[in-house]
Amino acid sequence: MSEPVYKLRSGIITSLDAAAQSVGYIGPVFVIAFVTTYVAAGAGFATPLAVFIGGIGSIAVGYVVALFAMRHRAAGSLYTYLGKAFGPVFGFMGGWIYIFALLASMVAIVIGIAGFISSFLGDFFELPIQWLPFVIPEVVLLFVVSYFDIRWSTRLQLALVAISTLAVLIFAAVIVWSGGAEGNSIEPFLPSSANGFGNLAIGLIFGMGMYIGYESAAVLAEEAKHKQAIPIAIIGAVVLAMIFYVFVTYAFAIGFGKAGATAWGQDPTVLFTMAARYLGPWAVPVMFTMAIIDAIAISMAVLNTVARVLYAMGRDGALPRILGRTQKKYQTPHIANGAVLIIALIFAGILSGVGGSWEVGFSFMAGIASIAIEMIYICVAVAGLFYFKRVMGEDYSLVKHVMIPFIAIIVPSAALYGSLQPQGGILNAAPYVVLFWIVLGIGIIYYLRSSNPEMIAQIGRDMEIDNN
Repeated sequence: MSEPVYKLRSGIITSLDAAAQSVGYIGPVFVIAFVTTYVAAGAGFATPLAVFIGGIGSIAVGYVVALFAMRHRAAGSLYTYLGKAFGPVFGFMGGWIYIFALLASMVAIVIGIAGFISSFLGDFFELPIQWLPFVIPEVVLLFVVSYFDIRWSTRLQLALVAISTLAVLIFAAVIVWSGGAEGNSIEPFLPSSANGFGNLAIGLIFGMGMYIGYESAAVLAEEAKHKQAIPIAIIGAVVLAMIFYVFVTYAFAIGFGKAGATAWGQDPTVLFTMAARYLGPWAVPVMFTMAIIDAIAISMAVLNTVARVLYAMGRDGALPRILGRTQKKYQTPHIANGAVLIIALIFAGILSGVGGSWEVGFSFMAGIASIAIEMIYICVAVAGLFYFKRVMGEDYSLVKHVMIPFIAIIVPSAALYGSLQPQGGILNAAPYVVLFWIVLGIGIIYYLRSSNPEMIAQIGRDMEIDNN
């Protein structure tokens, strides 16, 4: 009987593949379709400004992650970086929280795709099909794609994102060319258009959240052709997303006009509203299709990310070692992939049985993911402040290794503060669910320290490949 494989396939991921992973996770079209409403509810006509500031904060966090990725090529990514900065206990807790954020994201996007398809069929074709049955083909498709060569996934993501973003960019250009409701203006980029700094700050909370996922290329580091591929992908993905977001939100701002900005903040399907207004009713199903195409890319990217962190922690012994096995021919983490999808399927079933409404399940899991991921971003930025001081030597720079990490702490902290505010209903329980997960992780790590200290000491040693 052959020995199980515990190694990912190295030297196959290019900068373009890695960028596809990050941009796929960001999901720019899906975000534009369903998230900008929350930014506009706070920032109003100044939504493009809030999105731009959120992009600057994301670039700062991405830069910190890129610096870590240059030094440590590890599938565990943020798990590895925290372990290198603060030791194995913090590494485990970072990975524990990161996994929770990623699993919650996986459940949210699986539910979201199924729910949006169900709603679309009901609204446009009067086919009242419950959303849960759509989850099963989603899960099967994701497992098949993830089982084979990782490049199947990254390049399919690239194609899906390219098609959907191009369609939305052309549509946004039509609005800008027409002048929208009141003509082109610089006002969407002025703080005064938010009617107060407080409103702009509320918009920034969600503006930062629009970029979540840019760091996910780091999980492909062990499979990359060269160590520069990952930093290039991370920074490039954030910059491209920021350009796309700023342009499209500007088009929406002038599309509604300053007088109609309040309506934007109350419209949960703004992309479809704008499409119907400026192109005609025929464009609504087209834009919906683009959003779903982009959502499929998100689901692939999220699966790649969480499976590789589970794989790294399993290989390292921090989680069951079976998760650290890879498929013999393609060297993909097939067991971790399957475990993630089974969890998503189970939780989709539970949420369907408890609440029935896919919107509630989607919002609840997305809220949990947002809180957990913002905590990790802050922790990684803090880790950078200490770690870079220790290891950079003569290359240490106050700008690159102090000021940028400081920005990377401030902006996610504002987003985390907003995420912890009462949202109503079951959403108010999201922070307590995250807190429970953290307490559980602390209990596990202290149990392992007493029962298997050798394993704890090993965390962080088996997680990366040669950086030369």
